[in-house]
Amino acid sequence: MTQIDDVKSRLDIVELIGGYVNLQRSGSSLKANCPFHQERTPSFYVFPDRQSWRCFGACAEGGDAFSFVMKADRVDFRDALHQLAARVGITIVSQGDSGDRSRQLFEINDAARRFFQDMLATPEAEFVRDYLRDRGINERSLQTFEFGYSPASGNRLLAHLTGAGYTPEQIAEAELARATDDGRHYDFFRGRLMIPIRDWQARVAGFGSRALDDNATPKYLNTPRTPVFDKSRILFAMHIAKEPVRQQGAVIVEGYMDAIMAHQHGYDNVVASMGTALTEQQVDLVRRLTRQVTMALDGDPAGRNATLRSLESSWGVFQRRNVRQTGASVLQPPEAMELRVAELPAGQDPDDFIRQSPEAWPTFVEQAQELFDYLMVSLSVRADMESADGRAWVAQTMLRFVAQIPDRIRMDLYLDRLAARLSINGDTLRAAMPSIMRQSGSARAGQPPPATADEAVPAPSPEHDAIEESLLAVLLQHGSELTTDAVADISPEWFTRSENRAIYASVFASESTADLEMPPELEPHLSRLRSLELRLSNEKKLERAWQQIRLTIEKEYLNNEVKQLSSIEEEILEDSESPLALRLRDSTYRIGEIDRLLKPAGPTHL
Repeated sequence: MTQIDDVKSRLDIVELIGGYVNLQRSGSSLKANCPFHQERTPSFYVFPDRQSWRCFGACAEGGDAFSFVMKADRVDFRDALHQLAARVGITIVSQGDSGDRSRQLFEINDAARRFFQDMLATPEAEFVRDYLRDRGINERSLQTFEFGYSPASGNRLLAHLTGAGYTPEQIAEAELARATDDGRHYDFFRGRLMIPIRDWQARVAGFGSRALDDNATPKYLNTPRTPVFDKSRILFAMHIAKEPVRQQGAVIVEGYMDAIMAHQHGYDNVVASMGTALTEQQVDLVRRLTRQVTMALDGDPAGRNATLRSLESSWGVFQRRNVRQTGASVLQPPEAMELRVAELPAGQDPDDFIRQSPEAWPTFVEQAQELFDYLMVSLSVRADMESADGRAWVAQTMLRFVAQIPDRIRMDLYLDRLAARLSINGDTLRAAMPSIMRQSGSARAGQPPPATADEAVPAPSPEHDAIEESLLAVLLQHGSELTTDAVADISPEWFTRSENRAIYASVFASESTADLEMPPELEPHLSRLRSLELRLSNEKKLERAWQQIRLTIEKEYLNNEVKQLSSIEEEILEDSESPLALRLRDSTYRIGEIDRLLKPAGPTHL
């Protein structure tokens, strides 16, 4: 039994979900108003015998205890696993994950944070406190963001931490010290204003710093990458901005001083990316809480080209995330993430703007434009739109953005918008797309790869879901040989096991199955799926085999749904036109269709 199965075996889904909603008995199941959408008549059901839940209303989602916590608390699989493990008294030990090592690095960072804060209160740091007052930082912000000071001379942090029992090598691994060629160590941060950078779970992962000597370089210096600090995976201040972001949407600025000044004036939904381009991991952090994201850009004309490149990168991240959204029903449109851009007046950054005109910040954010419209306006100002060359330059630049849209339908809609804005024939723009896509490295966005693979893998052991793991094994080992449409034809709802659903979501969200973003707790399961031996036969059979396994997993899902509906109070289903009765009828009919489609070859367990 895996650790995940051990956690599941000790959970009672009724007790778990009962802590979120008021459940009432309905036959052998329990019902409630769905906690994920507004409704008057209960459509949310919990099935104790199967330890599962399902919304038969607008959400059209369901799953196990893990999927419920992931949706209710807006966390990923790993966070849900650790949360539920703690609930049942299990400590998760990840294979290949140096948990003790990571905890030690967090402890060292927190000890350094306390040291830096104590140093800021000393007489020698009076000039630092004067600097902060001149910058308008008040006492509340000093405490909230835990400002500190690293002494300009000596190795005082190193001495402090070694005195606390840490070795120089451990301190160096946290990138708080560096080693010389002869093996001696010295403080990495010297003479700097220190700002702790906490991760999503509020642990001190690293530090940001600003030079206090105008001649010192670099002006801003972050902790280098460590096992616990990677700035591409962190949004500064998110640990205290979660609820405001959930309620108001996220405003993303570039620097941590910008975010601090926003919070000081009550704008608590502001976080900092610590860089100009948003990463996949940062977008995933925001996506847990909101679909409304506004990027507040510095008014820096000299940096326009760099800004354009960063926006191109951020746009691509959002487009990939939107097209890979999962879980929406056929009749419920997916809730796409909206990326808007607000540009400050020339020469200002958010820190300057808020200190000078704090009352104007809400209006500035509200006037943000959709990224596509912002780019059109920004580029048009820079080009001679009366000339053919100017319009062609704008079109070619905008086509680089459109080329990153993986969904052909969305791409076509944006091409229509671009054609209308530039008064260029849409067919002309479409004819230019293959060249633009090759130049931008986006040729993958719609060119189906040749089918070259196979048909079968052995059935997994009875402890696991055979059909789910068969599908994942083929996807992991031969996903590049399947068309995008074929892979997208799978609904994540068809996976009954959350760990399989999480792996499928990672595969679907990744450009390559060779380098997946996977929680370490799922690595053993992932490795087993990768190692399942494929019984190769004929390359031409991959498409047929994939279709059979897709139909089989859909049938299993529908069979479970029919069983769930049948366990609900009979009077709910007596009205043949009720939503649940129609759902039962549709599911039963679809099962019959699948049986007819599978009949020539029978179900396939790859």
